[in-house]
Amino acid sequence: MFPKLALTSFLIWHAYAAAIRTAGPGQLKLSDNFNPDLWKPLSNVFGSLPVVLWHGMGDSCCAPHSIGAIAKLIESQLGVFVYSVNTGSSEYSDVLSGFWGDVNDQVAIVCSKLRNLTQLNDGYNAVGFSQGGQFLRAVAERCQHTGGPRMRTLVTLGSQHQGVMNVPGCRTLPLNSSHGACHLMQHLLGMGAYLPYIREHVVQAQYFKDPLRLPEYLAANPFLPDINNERGPEVRNPLYATNLASLERLVLYRFTDDETVVPRDSAWFSFFDGERLVPLREQALYDEDWIGLRTLDEQGRLIMDEIPGAHMQFSLQWFAENVIQKYLTKRPGSMNPDNLDPTARSS
Repeated sequence: MFPKLALTSFLIWHAYAAAIRTAGPGQLKLSDNFNPDLWKPLSNVFGSLPVVLWHGMGDSCCAPHSIGAIAKLIESQLGVFVYSVNTGSSEYSDVLSGFWGDVNDQVAIVCSKLRNLTQLNDGYNAVGFSQGGQFLRAVAERCQHTGGPRMRTLVTLGSQHQGVMNVPGCRTLPLNSSHGACHLMQHLLGMGAYLPYIREHVVQAQYFKDPLRLPEYLAANPFLPDINNERGPEVRNPLYATNLASLERLVLYRFTDDETVVPRDSAWFSFFDGERLVPLREQALYDEDWIGLRTLDEQGRLIMDEIPGAHMQFSLQWFAENVIQKYLTKRPGSMNPDNLDPTARSS
């Protein structure tokens, strides 16, 4: 019985990954026509920090029409070093690693790589695209105190901070009103996501949060319950809250028409409990400040905003105006991140 269930679940997860890879919902789709003015250096900026990028599923670190274009835009406007995370040895393996691999291992490898980049010695800003957002958050929580370069600002776009509960396109809530195929898929994914082979190898399973199987999620999911400090006070890691609260800013963008991330409000740390969507500020995660979000919010350093349109579809112009110029530049009178000491977090 178990081998049959494991095989069925394995095939379901591969079908899920194949559907994602075909549709490319985590891959950035830029809509700009060529605008030479967009590539000119910005004026009235000084001392801007280097930038680290982590792409979404189905994308690669340096694809010229997606993350590669974003990197070149940042370099052109700010004149800073840009490092785009690559978790594979080639473009193909980098794309594959967004579907297949151990996320905890990937985060640890990225932390090590960042420690060895001398260009980041004075700190860096970071931008995470889709699942790259929660992975970079894990970098901040796990590595901010280890003596490597400090992340100052983290911007995430359409990220799954509270996980996903179904395949793309199945966003109808509550579950009992979903049409049959979506309800069935959610049930089947929940059966397979926490099996050992699946949870240890399929990247999306490592942030799959089934609202009908929360005890299994907490016990078996190897990644998301840890970085969200959900497993109870006896195993909660206080460094995660200290480290995340040391950021200058945490910026959470949600796509208005997102049908890839289910529920889309996971990008704002909202969570579907099986009956209703629970906003961040109504959760114990926030009230008890498990990972530092309440500290950031009360000090005006947690920003929640929207991107018009579908998941990971925006223009270079939008990115320049709403990410580079708002959050990646250092201007006269801007906040001094050196005042935010990760070893002395305010209560």
